[in-house]
Amino acid sequence: MFASLKISSLNQTVKNSKRNPSAIIYEGKPMPLTDCKECKQEVSTEAKSCPYCGIENPGDIENNNRLVGAVVLALLIFLCIYIFTRHERADDRYTEIAGISRNMEADVSKVVQDTNATQSSSEQPKLMVLPAKEASTPSQQSLVQTMPRPSAIQELPGQKEPALDKTKNISSVDTPQMMVMRMLEYALIDGGSSHESEIQLTKLQIESLPGPAKGNKKAARTINAKGLVSLKEGDFNNAVKMFEEANKLAKSDIEIVNNLGFSYLKQGKLDSAQQTIIIALTMSPDRATAWENLGEVFGVKGDVSKAVACFANSYRFSKDRLKMHQYMKKLNEKEVVNNLKQARAEAINWAEKSYLNISKNTASKE
Repeated sequence: MFASLKISSLNQTVKNSKRNPSAIIYEGKPMPLTDCKECKQEVSTEAKSCPYCGIENPGDIENNNRLVGAVVLALLIFLCIYIFTRHERADDRYTEIAGISRNMEADVSKVVQDTNATQSSSEQPKLMVLPAKEASTPSQQSLVQTMPRPSAIQELPGQKEPALDKTKNISSVDTPQMMVMRMLEYALIDGGSSHESEIQLTKLQIESLPGPAKGNKKAARTINAKGLVSLKEGDFNNAVKMFEEANKLAKSDIEIVNNLGFSYLKQGKLDSAQQTIIIALTMSPDRATAWENLGEVFGVKGDVSKAVACFANSYRFSKDRLKMHQYMKKLNEKEVVNNLKQARAEAINWAEKSYLNISKNTASKE
């Protein structure tokens, strides 16, 4: 009986819901409607079971929707956070990579420096072997014989004498400039007559070293010609400017470097002149005119002994020593610097005793 009453009440409820689809009047109270989660028919949100399909709690679908909505909202929030922080992470990553790159570059640079130092220390002894292998005639073989360095040779001011390798007669720290000065030092004693083989050996060592890149020699020579015009006209400032510009284009051009050093001398910049002419001699250690210019620098500085040594090397490497002798005498007739005049006179006297019986030196080049 009670069951039939309940069914009758439910039927009445369904009829009422058809009249008012937005709510069901149950026990005098309106209740909101929702779709059954199983059969999709309208049922009360508080119904224990669906009157159509009998499933329990047919109105819990909203709770499921709320759960799904919460999950979707959480995903959206996470996505927004990820998008906004992505750039910051990328910047941090870039900074980290850049730091690693800098550290790697520093390590590579250090390794390259260590390698270059090792190669330079291992290559220099090889330079001594090269002239010995090329010497084929008895006269050439005498030039590469190992000779001890004379104890009377003077050292440059403020420069310590490097430890010599007794088997190679060359220091592991020698630079081309130091080797040029070594040739000068040998010539300090009697114009180098007693150290001829050492001077020639050092020359061969310098010539075996690699030189600077050739550069644009044609363009450099065009500017060099303008510098010679300025030099002839006595415009030493413009001459220096032209020769410096030409030297930048072709650092290996010995004539341009020598002209630049001579222009520095005429300009009164003696230190620059000395350094530049020595560089010229590192490229061509038997260039007679460069030795003569270097002798003038030391003469103007007041160092008579070094000036005489340079003039002696100028005679030594001249192709035509008689012509060089006449040139030196002509210069000295007009010389006004006393120290330079004295140095050139001593070199002339030395040459007359040592070299003037030989008019040609076929073993050397200008």
